[in-house]
Amino acid sequence: MILLIASILSPQQVADFGKLAQSLGLSVLLEVHNLEELEQTICPFVNAIGVNNRNLGDFTVNIQTSFDLVDHIPNEFLKISESAIDNPEVIKQLKAVGYHGFLIGENFMKTANPGQAIQEFVAQL
Repeated sequence: MILLIASILSPQQVADFGKLAQSLGLSVLLEVHNLEELEQTICPFVNAIGVNNRNLGDFTVNIQTSFDLVDHIPNEFLKISESAIDNPEVIKQLKAVGYHGFLIGENFMKTANPGQAIQEFVAQL
């Protein structure tokens, strides 16, 4: 799978890169940060939409972004929520509204033992 970030690509670039990736047998994850990016770049050459809850301007995170955008993502796309996920209850809530996958990194990397933190997190799901 390749990642295309809507905030740094034009809609034409997303389509072109997505088409090329799919022709090579790759899946395409389109990362968006807001409704405008989603509406401008969604296309048939994307397999999954990732909603990044991190504002790339100031690096703040807000999980509400995923809740706000989920209904704007057509059901034919795999829905991924990225960043700002710090406990299993958040995943349960995101799954309930339609998300299929989750990108979690910082939450585990801030611990002394990331492997153990992941195991404990998953056990709570």
